[in-house]
Amino acid sequence: MKKNNVPGGGSLEEFIEKLEKENCLLRDDNQQLAQKLNSKRYKAVDFLTDGFYKIVNKENNKSQLIQRNLNPERSQKVIRANFVPGRVDIINVNFYDWDGRIVFKGGAERYVYDLAVLLKSMGYKPRILQCSNVPFVKHYNGIDVVGTGFGDKSSMRRNSIMYNYYCKDAELIIASPLELACEIKGAPVIGVNHGINFDSEWNKYNSKYPYLHDEHMDALTNVVSCICVDTNFINWTRTQDYDLALKEKYIPNYFDQKQFARSSVREKRDMVTFVYPRRLYSARGFDITVRAFERILPKYKDKIILTFVGQVDNEEVKDDLERIMNAYPKNVFHYEYSMEEMPKAYKEADVVLVPTRYSEGTSLSCIEGMASGAAVIVTDVGGLPNLVIDGYNGVIISPTVDELAMAVEEMIRKPTWRTEIAANGLAVAKKAFTKTKWEESWKQEIKKVMATLNNR
Repeated sequence: MKKNNVPGGGSLEEFIEKLEKENCLLRDDNQQLAQKLNSKRYKAVDFLTDGFYKIVNKENNKSQLIQRNLNPERSQKVIRANFVPGRVDIINVNFYDWDGRIVFKGGAERYVYDLAVLLKSMGYKPRILQCSNVPFVKHYNGIDVVGTGFGDKSSMRRNSIMYNYYCKDAELIIASPLELACEIKGAPVIGVNHGINFDSEWNKYNSKYPYLHDEHMDALTNVVSCICVDTNFINWTRTQDYDLALKEKYIPNYFDQKQFARSSVREKRDMVTFVYPRRLYSARGFDITVRAFERILPKYKDKIILTFVGQVDNEEVKDDLERIMNAYPKNVFHYEYSMEEMPKAYKEADVVLVPTRYSEGTSLSCIEGMASGAAVIVTDVGGLPNLVIDGYNGVIISPTVDELAMAVEEMIRKPTWRTEIAANGLAVAKKAFTKTKWEESWKQEIKKVMATLNNR
């Protein structure tokens, strides 16, 4: 059987085998490193070493930055001889799970699907490509989804290298997330940043590493442009490289006017219904939601309903969910809907909870909640402050149990104020965050990029 050749020589099978061996070694190294990181001695040595590194390399880093700014390759110049006209490959990490069985129901998956549908309506031939354990081709509502049979969960850079092979015939590549563009060579790329994803709960001032953001910077250097769902990432980029930030364009997330609308059902209910319509895990604030409502429910169990709508992320989440549901079987419920069924999540919602702790852009849940006529409680994380003016069209809190509990109680005790907040949110959503507006912004960007490429 003839082997597929990859850029740089060799076969795809050899290429993947090499990366898999490297990945095994990396996992072993990571296990050893994790043991070291937990020791007090290591933390002390790391603090001293990091300080010494910064002093010694201050001038060297400055020199590298100057050279990078003078590098003529900063603005990608793409000259392509062989490609399939109209082929647009949207590269991402997950759409289905890595075995190709279950469709993920997060905002990023819905985003790339809607983008593929838009491209198809413009006359292009879009595909969604993803990392996977086994090769597969699936058809999701008219869009081809290709599992590559390879993926490295620890390295976006390796995944980016892999996509050079699979996207070699594409006229245009869209990298979602942006980091997947860091090693793409010889092809025009539009990056998509879904929000800062390096603001984790494990961040500490003295535990930063000098190469943490190389993938972001290399990707921004490679892309023709980068669409950002919030201004948070754009402002961060300016602190790193002002010129690269000029490649970025703010196009916030959206709601589909045909699917999401204000429901009259909630007006007939005596109880206040709180809905958490997102994946159930700590980054999205599931843990602080459970703890906040475990405080509140004993006091208000005759007045509130709490509904979780989303995929259960792990066993710890499953245990927490079962505990609170068993304790309050008449108050706490859990459902899981497909992308198309999500309007059901908001039908009876008086208040939508978006208690993100870290790693957030402009949340689809927040926008859809406002568009459905519910009041929203959000945190001051990522791009959420791009959507909400505190006290006008929602409530902004810090991502803590105490502040979430207080905001929930305020929503219960002030029904008139809650209704005013919801009405303002509905007006803002209709004016600023429609899918029609999102589609038009993307169309303009694609046309501009393609016109620029055709003139080269």
